[in-house]
Amino acid sequence: MRVTKCLIVALAVLVVLPLVVAQAAGPVTKNQMTLGQPEIAAAGDNGVNRRVTVPISLDNIRELVAMDIPLSFGQAGDGIQLVGVTYASRVNYFDEKITNIDNNKKTVIMGLISMAYNPGTPDLSTGSGEVARLTFEVTDPTMTQFTIAAATMEQPYHRLLWVYNEYDDQHRPTAQTIEPEFSPLTVTIPAGGGPSVPREFALAQNYPNPFNAGTVIRFDIPMGEDGNVRLTVYNVLGQTVRTLADREYVPGHHEVAWDGTDNNGSPTASGVYFYRIQTKHSSDTKKMTLLK
Repeated sequence: MRVTKCLIVALAVLVVLPLVVAQAAGPVTKNQMTLGQPEIAAAGDNGVNRRVTVPISLDNIRELVAMDIPLSFGQAGDGIQLVGVTYASRVNYFDEKITNIDNNKKTVIMGLISMAYNPGTPDLSTGSGEVARLTFEVTDPTMTQFTIAAATMEQPYHRLLWVYNEYDDQHRPTAQTIEPEFSPLTVTIPAGGGPSVPREFALAQNYPNPFNAGTVIRFDIPMGEDGNVRLTVYNVLGQTVRTLADREYVPGHHEVAWDGTDNNGSPTASGVYFYRIQTKHSSDTKKMTLLK
């Protein structure tokens, strides 16, 4: 099957269609995806919901045009929630970064395409480095561990898969796939002191600021403010750009990551943005700057 480079990638990783590409010719070795050392907030540092951040890194010996990364985490009904995926600068220039988090099914799908809109966007060069970070909240203080593993999904079909192009002597591409080496990671949550609860409502300045690949917004919910929390990003015209949170939160210290995309998953332009938080009794707004 020989098609244009752009069409190859469009078929390669879309959350609504199965992957339909040619199989890689011959074995491909030394391509692997790894989950790095978890960063776990000390008990009491962020209240009831302890933060656990897990980096994802790739070692790839081929230039990649797309990646399908479906993962499972924990078990149904446990005390862990995935609250955000922040993409690293290594893939920040990718045209399309699709993130689908389902905390009921305990899955996350990350679909990355290098030239979904611009055929001139370069492939991911060979090498090693971090591509994303998963941020979890531990909602049950008695929870001691959970496992992150690769997942295979149906309707639409997803499995851990990378896509690259082979070129003939006339520079016509053919899509090839790689199933990278990957090992599950069991995250152990150490015991600590009892969690603290903030005394006052607070919205912190995002960090880093200014930012490029992504930023984190932290906020404190005291007793009496628990319930639905809405966190929204606006442009200078007051138009909604991205709804980062619109759900129930318990009292504690929380954080939400923003990767600089809008509600459609499209990258936003450099400039000044505002983020506003609203609870049942309080609200606050702060300014941040995106630089590309």
